Amino acid sequence: MTASDLYLATPILQDGEAFLPDLVRGLAAQPPAALLLRLADAPESRLITQIQKIQPLVQAQDIALMLEDRPALALKTGCDGVHLSTGFAASSVRDVRKSIGDALQLGVAVGASRDAAMRAGEDGADYVCFSAEGAEGTAQDEDEPEDLTALVRWWCLMMELPAVVLAPEPNDVAGFVQAGADFIMPAATFWAHPQDWPSLA
Repeated sequence: MTASDLYLATPILQDGEAFLPDLVRGLAAQPPAALLLRLADAPESRLITQIQKIQPLVQAQDIALMLEDRPALALKTGCDGVHLSTGFAASSVRDVRKSIGDALQLGVAVGASRDAAMRAGEDGADYVCFSAEGAEGTAQDEDEPEDLTALVRWWCLMMELPAVVLAPEPNDVAGFVQAGADFIMPAATFWAHPQDWPSLA
């Protein structure tokens, strides 16, 4: 078993500036390897302003800044990568990989689907992100792992592509670490009570 790194994700932000105190507190409590910035829909100029307010606080600490679902904007603003959510439908993973080249990291959320994870890897993802979200209504093969922990364990044993796993609650972390997850992504409740989450340091 290898150690897991912390990968934080913001809530979907309407006002990035208002979130700054929570961001500073959370990064100080548990410094992550990466931060996923999730922004609500807004004009591009406003999105750029929000990114620029958060960016220095993150990248100055050698924390990778990943932007959700906006590949072109991630390139334009100097983010370290882009993370495609399960709801991303603007283009295929393969097309996004082509558009960003090797300049940015590319992560893909795959819910609890082994097949989706394998396709993402084939299409150029640098990591896949597993979660219980989006599992409803997903057809599974007979040999599909029974639960998320089993899926993560299988993936980390069989595949080289790094795995991120979304942990809904603090007490879920240990099981995912033991399963071999490369990165643990706490749920958005982390920001209200970062001290409640176990340290991965």
